Amino acid sequence: MLPRLFAIIRYYLFWIAFFVAVRVFFELYNIRLTADLSFGTVLGTFWHGLLLDLSMGGYLTAFVTLTLAATVRCNGRLTAKIVGAGTIVFIIIFSMIGICDCELYRNWGFRMDSTVLMYLKTPKEAAASTPVWLTAIFLLWIAVFCWLSIKAYRRFVGERLQQLQPESWKAMPALLFACAVLVIPIRGGFGMPIRSGSVYFSDQQFANHAAVNVQWNFCNSLRYLKMQQTDNFMPQAQADSVVAEMLRSDSLQCHLLKTDRPNILIMIMESFTAKVVGCVGGIEGVTPNLDSLARTGVLFSNCYSNADRSDKGIVSILSGYPAQPTTSIMKFTDKAAKLPHLSHKLNAEGYTSSFYYGGDIGFANMNSYFIAGQYNPIVSKDEFQHSDMNSKWGAHDHIVLGRWLNDINNSSAPFFSALFTLSSHEPFEVPHTSRFLKNSFLGKAEPGKFMNTIHYTDSCIGDFVRRAAAEPWWNNTLLVLVADHGNRLPDYSTLFAPERFHIPMIWLGGALAKTDTVIDNYLSQNDIPLLLCNQLEVDGSDFNFSKDVLSGGRSWGFYAYNNGIGFVTENEKFIYDRTAKKLIKTDVNNTSNFHIPMTWIDAVRARTDTVKYENISKLPQILSRELGTSGSFSFSADTTSGNLLFEIYLYKKGIGFIAENEDFTYVKMAPKPSKKDISDDAIMQSQAFLQTLLHDFNQK
Repeated sequence: MLPRLFAIIRYYLFWIAFFVAVRVFFELYNIRLTADLSFGTVLGTFWHGLLLDLSMGGYLTAFVTLTLAATVRCNGRLTAKIVGAGTIVFIIIFSMIGICDCELYRNWGFRMDSTVLMYLKTPKEAAASTPVWLTAIFLLWIAVFCWLSIKAYRRFVGERLQQLQPESWKAMPALLFACAVLVIPIRGGFGMPIRSGSVYFSDQQFANHAAVNVQWNFCNSLRYLKMQQTDNFMPQAQADSVVAEMLRSDSLQCHLLKTDRPNILIMIMESFTAKVVGCVGGIEGVTPNLDSLARTGVLFSNCYSNADRSDKGIVSILSGYPAQPTTSIMKFTDKAAKLPHLSHKLNAEGYTSSFYYGGDIGFANMNSYFIAGQYNPIVSKDEFQHSDMNSKWGAHDHIVLGRWLNDINNSSAPFFSALFTLSSHEPFEVPHTSRFLKNSFLGKAEPGKFMNTIHYTDSCIGDFVRRAAAEPWWNNTLLVLVADHGNRLPDYSTLFAPERFHIPMIWLGGALAKTDTVIDNYLSQNDIPLLLCNQLEVDGSDFNFSKDVLSGGRSWGFYAYNNGIGFVTENEKFIYDRTAKKLIKTDVNNTSNFHIPMTWIDAVRARTDTVKYENISKLPQILSRELGTSGSFSFSADTTSGNLLFEIYLYKKGIGFIAENEDFTYVKMAPKPSKKDISDDAIMQSQAFLQTLLHDFNQK
């Protein structure tokens, strides 16, 4: 019996070593984030992560223990074949999860879970963000990882299993007892069952995420594919009452339209984060057309996306339904069919509704959603020429906007039409070159490519508006420009940072009664349908998660990330992390972690007409006093190679350099999270809203 018990121990240790190797690979792949951790914190990711490693290893070892018990009368060769076959399957699957998670985390900011399964129905589009060369490298890494793991297994475990001899049936109870003992590490001890948050130990979120066993996290999340795990902060009746008060509004107080039946156009802009839109405090010059257009219409300066995925943003904008932390209602046809639609409301008023997208309408189950919304026509990738497309997603924005304008010109009023751009999505391939392509951030080209695509789409929008404004229907049309979500770029914002969800929303068109107007109330995408319905004097009561800030509604915004929510008001911004089960206040005025390229330090001496700086390394301390306002300052600098003209500009979250014949560098000053001074009312409201939303989702 002892040889079988020792085989169980060796098998358990093999998987612990496997998970440690996966964590090492993850932290090396994300070395930029790992480098911000102290050596002790890095060690902590392995020590605290051991809890989930033991749990996942326990599940796998239980399978082997039961196999050893069932084959107690057989020789080792049979046992080795059964265990070996199962182990190789797990090695392949877990290697794929572990390696792919590294890149997904870099883009999404959370460890892989069942979310990835929602995009596998359209694998081509799901892989569009990853270059072919990177896919090839990942396949190679997976193959090498599998080969090394299988070789280690056969050497460390497989050879010992083959040496096992048949034993008496009396050994079976001891093996079954050993299997029962594994329940302890599987559960994480004798207390409450283990969860991902059980390994959280640091104030630095990356350290907590690195401690999570991604294979355990993925398998555990499969339990919540259809139903959302609810947070019962209070009795549901109390939560419903709190939410009703949060959404309460009076009669319309601000009329923005001249007519109650204008044509309605909604342009959903891919990844247009406020961080690169000057009129809402972002980097100046990336969106000159939006910045100019904002002065001719109504700018909502404090609008927040509900999530960080397009399918969630579209549902929020067109159905007024907030995003859920770990899933997307668009993926569930039966639940999505029960959603209210802005198109339904407008169709009942005599409008015709249409939708335009240059990509695959089947991606993320969009096709069934828009069919349920009675959009006709639905124009997508198949209706454009291959020569008009980029290599991954579909037709370029200027092509799709041109088609949209031509079709609108042939439409009968009143009409409602929505369009979703795509060019500003990875891999950032556009027929456009701007100075932002020279951008680098910590040696990376991504920020420049991203801003170049935003600059391109902004130019397409400007051209569309100029051409549309010359058409007769423009005088009775409202055009709503709003982003589907923000982006981690250009400053690599953290998963939950409020600035990652801050987006622009601009209302334009001849139907507006007001121009050059800024509305600074806080709101979210899910408020848009009710805003429009009230302006049109159409019943919007079906949008029961929307509020109207133009009718006395409260000023607040809500967003969801994986696995948590954010809540923003005029006075505070905080998140609730559902994994860690704790609140974190995000203090956006506390700046630190200046990243200045070494080539600038000591080599550059900067001065202005009024202020002299002896060394550019002192600029962060000087400029930090100026944060909160945007500005632009011209400098002349002496370098070892002679005089160099360059510009330094400020925006709300950082500073940047633009130099002739030099890279543009975006510099981020990262906020430090704190846990203090969150009002009890705001906490209760955010918790009630989350609880009521998930309760409603599960009821659909």
